Amino acid sequence: MKTKNKTYNVKVARTEQEKIKGLQGIKELEKDEGMLFIYDEPQTVGFWMADTLIPLDIIFINEDEEVLSVYKGKPLDKTIAEEDNVKYVLELNQNSGIKEGDELDIDDEEDLPTMKVIAPDGSVQMELEGGERIFSRKNTKTLIRMAKRADETKSDIDYKRLGNKMFSYIK
Repeated sequence: MKTKNKTYNVKVARTEQEKIKGLQGIKELEKDEGMLFIYDEPQTVGFWMADTLIPLDIIFINEDEEVLSVYKGKPLDKTIAEEDNVKYVLELNQNSGIKEGDELDIDDEEDLPTMKVIAPDGSVQMELEGGERIFSRKNTKTLIRMAKRADETKSDIDYKRLGNKMFSYIK
């Protein structure tokens, strides 16, 4: 992610869980680090600093990669900063120097995983890029619950149940 005179190394929050967690609990952030939140479509978003331990600039950005506003977030503050027509939100250390009207260069295709769906004969049936869904939300929740259980118990039986459930959903 780049501004006109600085490059930032940002973690990308794409999933709902990553967006909820954000930078909560982080005790220190390097000068050139931050977090970029990406939304599928421009929308109204609200951010707060509950459970966030460091002061942040919360930078609301539209789909043209132009800064709409910058909110100065105070640690542990529960005030909600809200903005309309937001495609991206960038969190950086406070006093980043980014201001309303600045234009940013955001490569939101960066680090997108590609998953290949392989046919029984070994050919590629399709390629899915990050954010695409192959299971319903309900089935995804079930698989996540089962995966967490298997990870906690380290039981071969729980891993086998998870695998069987996944293959039954794929059929």
